[in-house]
Parts: sequence; C-alpha cells; structure tokens
Amino acid sequence: MANKQALKLLKDSDVEGFNKWVKGLRKSGNKGVDLDDQNLSGLKLRGVDFGGAHLNGANLRGTDLSDANLENARLRQADLRKADLTGADLTGANLKKAKCKGAEFKKAKLKDVKGL
Repeated sequence: MANKQALKLLKDSDVEGFNKWVKGLRKSGNKGVDLDDQNLSGLKLRGVDFGGAHLNGANLRGTDLSDANLENARLRQADLRKADLTGADLTGANLKKAKCKGAEFKKAKLKDVKGL
C-alpha cells in the first residue's frame, strides 16, 4: 500500500523532499517504497530515488525519470510509454511485461534488467 506522504511529495514534484523521506525510510530498515498501481503519469521526477521501489502496474506514462535511481526497482506491467529515462540507473530492475513504447533510455544503465 502506497504511503500518502510519499504520493503527495511526488505529485507536488518535490523530488528533494521525497528523496529525503526515502533516505529516512531506509535508515529504519525498509528497502523501498511501495507505489504499486499508482498513477504518476506526466510528473517531473528528475533524479528521484526509486531504488528498490515497488512500481508494479504503476502509470508512469510521459513521466520525466531522467537521472532517476531505479536500481532493483520492480516495474512489472508498469506503463512507461513516452517516459524519459535518460541517464537513469535501472541496474537489476524488473521490467517484465512493462509497456515501454516510445520511452527514452539514452545513456541509461541497463545492466541485468529483466524483461527489456
């Protein structure tokens, strides 16, 4: 279940605040935020830290995820159509059955990505 505070920070495009929140979450022992099935389409999330996040089925269509940390993120069945992932780190991410048509992966780190 998604955290309301995390969603508010993201929908306000407060990437700095979200990343700080995630850092605190990790310090308390949690590995990643749960954003399964959330609508984050069209947001400007450049440099967001989604490392280890659960984004299965999330709508990220047209979202700016350039320079984002998506290392080991779970993006199964996510909608990434026309998303900007330029320079993003997707090392070890799971993109099985994700919709990626028109997504930009220029200079993205794609080592050990599943489903792409």
